[in-house]
Amino acid sequence: MNDVTGVESGDRYFYLNTGAPHYVTFVTDIEKTDIVAEGRQVRYSPRSQQVGTNVNFVQLTPEGIIVATYERGVEDETLSCGTGVTAAALAACLSSSGKMKDRIAVSTKGGNLEVRFQPTPNGFKDIWLNGPAVHVFTGEMKN
Repeated sequence: MNDVTGVESGDRYFYLNTGAPHYVTFVTDIEKTDIVAEGRQVRYSPRSQQVGTNVNFVQLTPEGIIVATYERGVEDETLSCGTGVTAAALAACLSSSGKMKDRIAVSTKGGNLEVRFQPTPNGFKDIWLNGPAVHVFTGEMKN
C-alpha cells in the first residue's frame, strides 16, 4: 500500500486517505452503534458530500480493534473494507499514545485481519494488510 501522510485529527475522529478517503471515529460499543445512520450523516455532511468518504467506526479491545465500515458507493455497511481497516488501524495507532505500535489485530464482520506499518514523523510507510481471501459471492449476468 502507498505511504499515508497528511492525517487530520479532530475531536473523536481522524481523516486520512489510504487509497480512498476515510473518516475514522472511535466508539465504546460497536454493537450499539447505528453504522448506517451515523455513517450516512458523515458521508453526506457538507464537507464530504461532493466526493464522499467512507466512515469507519472503531472499538478498542485488549487484543486490537473491531471495525465496522459504512462505504460510499455501496451506501451501506459492508462486511469489511481493506482501505478502511487500514485507516482504522493507523488511527488507532495515533490515538493510543504509542501503546499500539506497528502491528494491529483487526476484527470485522467479514473476518479477522492484521495491519502492519511503520510510523514516521509525517505519517506511515511500509503498510501491509494481512488476512485470508475468501470467496463470498457467485453470480451470473444475462444479456
